[in-house]
Amino acid sequence: GNSWNHEHIATLGRILTAPQDDAHRIARHLADYVLVWTGGGGDDLAKSPHMARIGNSVYPGLCPDDPTCSHFGFYSREPLMPTPSMKKSLLYILSLNGIQEGVKVNPKLFTLAYQSKYGKVRIYKIENVSQKSKKWLADPKNRNCDSPGSWYCPGNYPPALNKFIASRKDFKQLEDFNVEKDADAAKYNEQYMQKMAEKGKGAKPPTKKGAKQEGKAKLKLVGCYANENELGEDKVYVGGSSGASIRVAEMWARENSKKYIAVARVSSDGHSFGFNKLPTGKSLKLEKGCMVPCLDDAQKPCGCADGTCTGVGEQPTDGKPLRRWIVYELL
Repeated sequence: GNSWNHEHIATLGRILTAPQDDAHRIARHLADYVLVWTGGGGDDLAKSPHMARIGNSVYPGLCPDDPTCSHFGFYSREPLMPTPSMKKSLLYILSLNGIQEGVKVNPKLFTLAYQSKYGKVRIYKIENVSQKSKKWLADPKNRNCDSPGSWYCPGNYPPALNKFIASRKDFKQLEDFNVEKDADAAKYNEQYMQKMAEKGKGAKPPTKKGAKQEGKAKLKLVGCYANENELGEDKVYVGGSSGASIRVAEMWARENSKKYIAVARVSSDGHSFGFNKLPTGKSLKLEKGCMVPCLDDAQKPCGCADGTCTGVGEQPTDGKPLRRWIVYELL
């Protein structure tokens, strides 16, 4: 698809980050093929959280109460461990179909039409394309050209997608002085900038009192530990983004039936474990190292690891890495 405006880019993002059945329901009225860039590095999967964020800016509800869409991504890239919403997405399935164990495209919806020599480009044919919509899109009278014979002709959406298109909310950037200001757009921008600020070094650290309050959270703070051997003996290592983003760690734990999670943040990722048995030993006082804020929620502490651990008291003397594990119980 083209990128004639923010709303259409969001529509493409909405399709690619949706489950394949839902994605096909929309895509069959817009195109004949879907192209994905794969193979790691800066491929489409690496960009996909941004696609989800753009989609959510126009189609509310894609990432409820989280304009940064932190739930759409990976617990870990090595080994590859997608979050539930990522695992169900069309982009994930088309990228790893036949490559990652258990990932298979529905051949009634999409079929592989072309793959480049090294698998960097994959093109899928969209099955059961709506011929009625295709004919409607090809009719010149349904295009909005800026002048007769112009090459610049942003199209319209076929009638079959009227209900879907009506569900979107045009995105009004605060920097755009050509549109009337909108309270919802201003609130969305404020939430987005706040979330992004929390991902930086300037995030306001949580207070000890706030860390212990459950509020609306589904997590209960158990304590802070210096030695991973004190964590549950049945612990399973996860790491990656789940070591910095508490929501990602919680989603992994719930999906894998774990009662406790332990996190030690480095930067945009970190270390984490899931387990079902209580930690042994006595919790440390909630010192500075324990209180490093989580990447996705600055009001929750996510511990620290290595260079992130500043102002800590007890130091390891046996050559083990410096950690402050924050442990939460899932309620």
